[in-house]
Amino acid sequence: MTNPHALMAAQNNADWYAMMWDVRRLRYTRDDFGFRAIDPPPPYHGWATVIPDAPIETLITPLLDMPGFAVKDGSGAHDLTKLGLVRMFKATWLFHSPEASANTDDWEQITTATSLIDWESAWRKSSPSDQRQFPDPILKRPDVRIWGRRNGMAFDAGVIANLSSDCVGLSNSFGANARPAATALCAAFGQGKPVVGYETDDDLADAVAQGWMTTGPLVVWVKPTD
Repeated sequence: MTNPHALMAAQNNADWYAMMWDVRRLRYTRDDFGFRAIDPPPPYHGWATVIPDAPIETLITPLLDMPGFAVKDGSGAHDLTKLGLVRMFKATWLFHSPEASANTDDWEQITTATSLIDWESAWRKSSPSDQRQFPDPILKRPDVRIWGRRNGMAFDAGVIANLSSDCVGLSNSFGANARPAATALCAAFGQGKPVVGYETDDDLADAVAQGWMTTGPLVVWVKPTD
């Protein structure tokens, strides 16, 4: 049986995808099964993110011939090799209660286009991309907040929160010792909603050490390039 907190995190992730398409005015389908793109995805995003217990093979078959096809299996339970896909990486859904506190004095909300460029420049050091990932319209979204930790004139840590009806997602966190403050900021934005997300490897271990609970696996599958 699927952990309800894993399902919550998967739905929040689908909301994130919808938001990232919205700020670019791209087309997509968002339903109870998750998210599926109509227009090609931006960097770091696949063509679909499918929640646990959804009929993933039926949902993604029409998209398999799309260039650079990738899908996030929110259950981590499916073998999609028979569809010609290979596993890119495995991660773990995470959950944190709404109660989170930490010193956030050095953190500030990103509210201007100039600050967003500076923030993304710092973020890109840990997540390199040759394209702008976060366009200015994201700053006008009432369901999104971006924060950075100041170190002189630059940022040395950051995080993004996206709000769903029942939780708030934490993503794109970077910087040394950033997890406690990032969690507290997202929890405050959620105003009583739990915080969810997913991580891998050292970031997963750090989250667990900071009081996050693991709730289930997810797997990202990709179509090999010729």
